[in-house]
Amino acid sequence: MLRCVSLAAALLVTVAAFAQDPSADVIVRGLCQKDGCDEFAILDRQPVADGRDGKLYRTRVRTYHASSRGRADRGEENGFVYCSPTRPAIINAPEGQPPTAFLLAPDEQAPNYVQRNTTNFYTLYFALCHGQEAGRSAARDRQGAAQSLGYRVALKQARTVTLKRVGDMLAAPDG
Repeated sequence: MLRCVSLAAALLVTVAAFAQDPSADVIVRGLCQKDGCDEFAILDRQPVADGRDGKLYRTRVRTYHASSRGRADRGEENGFVYCSPTRPAIINAPEGQPPTAFLLAPDEQAPNYVQRNTTNFYTLYFALCHGQEAGRSAARDRQGAAQSLGYRVALKQARTVTLKRVGDMLAAPDG
């Protein structure tokens, strides 16, 4: 009997610890494949500047790969996101190299296999700009997520653009 009580107490402590784990709510799942799923935790998002049609943020994200073997930590990534209903972008700015902006096109006309390969960009973008639920929604249906948030992006396909500096993303669309 004492053994059952001890086991029950240990189980309650484990459940209580899991319920208090802050990372349980902050993980956003992106692309899933046969070997597992890519996941993200947003660690930090700081405003940098306002643009004509959006806002630029500095970001810090921890990435994971979840599979039947558990969740493997893939480290932290620093970058930027330009939250804009007309020119959404995720920006990678490695030290000593020109920044690269991935311009999203939520109503993308690309083939399904291309759209599948860019799922993580959309998941991360919507999570960073609109919260974790929006990120989760975009992982399932990027077009629906964009429409529900009033996006009107002119691009028909996502594309990558090299910038001279991160602040160039703030320029007017024709600039």
